[in-house]
Amino acid sequence: MYIQYTLPLTLTDGDFTDAGGVKASRLLHAFQEIAKAHATAAGLGFDVLIAKNLIWVITKSRFRVLDRLRPGVPYTLLSFPRRTGSLIYDRDFHILSPEGAELVTGTSQWCIVNAQTRHVEQTDLDFEGVYNPDPAMPEGIPRIRPRDLEPAGVHTVVPADLDENDHTNNCRYADMALEVLGIESVRELTLNFASETRLGDTIALYRAPGNIAAAKLGDALVFAGKAEELA
Repeated sequence: MYIQYTLPLTLTDGDFTDAGGVKASRLLHAFQEIAKAHATAAGLGFDVLIAKNLIWVITKSRFRVLDRLRPGVPYTLLSFPRRTGSLIYDRDFHILSPEGAELVTGTSQWCIVNAQTRHVEQTDLDFEGVYNPDPAMPEGIPRIRPRDLEPAGVHTVVPADLDENDHTNNCRYADMALEVLGIESVRELTLNFASETRLGDTIALYRAPGNIAAAKLGDALVFAGKAEELA
């Protein structure tokens, strides 16, 4: 059997938009939680890495909603890690119905960085076992190049935005992107993460042609996202 990890997933009414679609940030939070739980179970969790002055960092994320989710249903969250290079760890995600039908598919790209310098480090840390060779999204995660940016507001990072590394949680960028684009329920979302932000930082938000949102801190790109609305 390929390396995998599963968790139960039951959504509440608060996990859905007024239009009835599951919130993008809730899906990304579920993906982050299973990645964290699997890494911890494999001896590659936060406490182990930070003792070596290392942390996991996500650089790209993408998901597609194949069918509508509902609150109160006992779904299964399934994840496969995939090693695709000496520095890159891909991780795929699937949300399955009680009958085993796939409702959401997703993928993400991670690396291990030095906690102080934020530089990517090549290590021998790895999950034990055989990796699944079949990617959840064979087309991968495209690079988003936002152009012709139009200002769309600002966001100042507050304590509720932060993750365990005291940087803005990437799930929050999904909320910002969809707010900029005016999309309440999303069918597909792609996010590229470029640089980190901290408590008190004021992020400038932008929209661009092609359903693209972006954010900058000064002249530095923070994230770029592209979304499709759920019909």
